[in-house]
Amino acid sequence: MKRTTSRITIAAVTALVASTLTAGGTVSSAAPPPEAAPVSRVAEAATVPQHHRGNGRDGTVTIYLTRHGQTLLNTLERVQGWTDSPLVVGTNPDGSVLDARVLPVTVGTNLRAREGRIDAAYSADMKRHNETIELLLEGARQSLTVNQDARLREVNFGKYEGAENKEMWTDIVEHLGYTVNHDASATAPVDSTGQNGGWQTMQLLAVNEKGVKALMEAMKELAEEPTETGVVLPAEDCAEVSDRMIRSLNNIARTAVKHRDKRVLVVSSGLSITCAVEALGTRVNAGISNVAVSELQYSNGVWTVNSVGDTSYRQ
Repeated sequence: MKRTTSRITIAAVTALVASTLTAGGTVSSAAPPPEAAPVSRVAEAATVPQHHRGNGRDGTVTIYLTRHGQTLLNTLERVQGWTDSPLVVGTNPDGSVLDARVLPVTVGTNLRAREGRIDAAYSADMKRHNETIELLLEGARQSLTVNQDARLREVNFGKYEGAENKEMWTDIVEHLGYTVNHDASATAPVDSTGQNGGWQTMQLLAVNEKGVKALMEAMKELAEEPTETGVVLPAEDCAEVSDRMIRSLNNIARTAVKHRDKRVLVVSSGLSITCAVEALGTRVNAGISNVAVSELQYSNGVWTVNSVGDTSYRQ
């Protein structure tokens, strides 16, 4: 894959096969298989905002920005932003064991084998992030101090925290002018008018037509409306999330350059990763799967997005 960078542009991007997003970035099954390997393409170049450029020492650092493992709330299809839950352990419909602690170990093993030794580790400050990065490091057979940073958290979904994904995403897409068939299955197709599909179908359509940024702006507007008890809870849109995410990533990269670290593992959440990647000029039209890896490169103050949501380390 050809890579081209300059001090003001980002190019050479990997996009995912289209699938839907749920709160916290869970991939739904409304479209082509969500576990398919990323499809390589070249995105349009985009100007990088000034605060997305590093300052100071020269050096090149690779960031393996990884989504946390599958959690209890992911499994229950509940909105999970600043609400937290552990990695899930249970039983699948076919009777097999569902243990979300296994996959991060596999990804860590493959990361070490394919990319080399990890030099530093960072995660958001919640249980799901800490569990995931410790298991990743276990798989990599490394013992590193994990630096926790609240700026790497998932989007704050305000009054939707803990609600059903169906409720929040239906509200969002209807707020943007789409029509959802409330009686249909989540993945029911659109009708002859291009509307009235299931909520996941309409969510995917909205993401593809409007973009994640527009959906998150709508979410913030709705999520900051008073609750049934009259309480107003703060929520975040992509601009706010990407600002804190990029500031954290800049700090991580500059620290790595200072310490001459080349490979840094960072665990965050799906929509926060999406917002950060889009702030760096890469359009993301699909959900980022649990423990999928996005590779970012920081070189002499310039960020390049090399891949997004790569699931190949899971195999």
